[in-house]
Amino acid sequence: MNPYIAEAVAAMDKVPLSRLEHPGSLAMDPASCRFLAAFVQALGARRVIEFGSGFSTIMMAREIAPLENNYLLSIDCSPQYSALAKEAFDGSGCQAKVEFRVAPLRPKLYGSRLLLSYNLPKGLLEALGPFDLALIDAPHHDYGRESVFYDVYRALAPGGYIILDDANREDRERAYVRSWQAAYGDAIDPILLEGIGNGLGVIEKLSDAKPAYPLAGSLPASLKTLRNFGRLLFGSEVPAVNSEE
Repeated sequence: MNPYIAEAVAAMDKVPLSRLEHPGSLAMDPASCRFLAAFVQALGARRVIEFGSGFSTIMMAREIAPLENNYLLSIDCSPQYSALAKEAFDGSGCQAKVEFRVAPLRPKLYGSRLLLSYNLPKGLLEALGPFDLALIDAPHHDYGRESVFYDVYRALAPGGYIILDDANREDRERAYVRSWQAAYGDAIDPILLEGIGNGLGVIEKLSDAKPAYPLAGSLPASLKTLRNFGRLLFGSEVPAVNSEE
């Protein structure tokens, strides 16, 4: 097993997690939170980025706080959930350097795939990186997470990791991982941890590589994007059930 994963699995049960502090169904599964914190510590991550602001922000911030030049960038598409996460972090007493940003979802082409993507200034992630670790925990439900990997990959240091929550879902997260493998080939090494929470995907970036976006599945992915963007335009919010947004 990957040594960082093995160390985190061995240590995760020792990570303190108060029932009074954990916000319940609106956050990552408690076991996933414990693994996430233990993995940050095992990796020695100093610079972290997450998509989906919430309780995970505090869990990771506590681990990087003792390290010099620490930084956590927390991005969410919802102003409401970003503000709630910031309020919780500000009240936690944690001294890590954390920046919260709101970025709405907008359609963007990745090769022939039209996907919903966080609307961030061009080159921002690369300018703020390189990051040691990225967490993908949003957007949830049928709004898709595939684009996040493509966007953050360039800002991740070789040897860095991406963690994907809810990785057991065959028709969504597992399908995204297959698309990422098709795009990056031997430049990434994905590992599925099925028994932790709702499943966690731990993906190591082995080297820099330009993606060869897969053609397979582009049409249904693009049609789904258009449908979901229409929902956003006409006032339907991204569902918040079992999410950190």
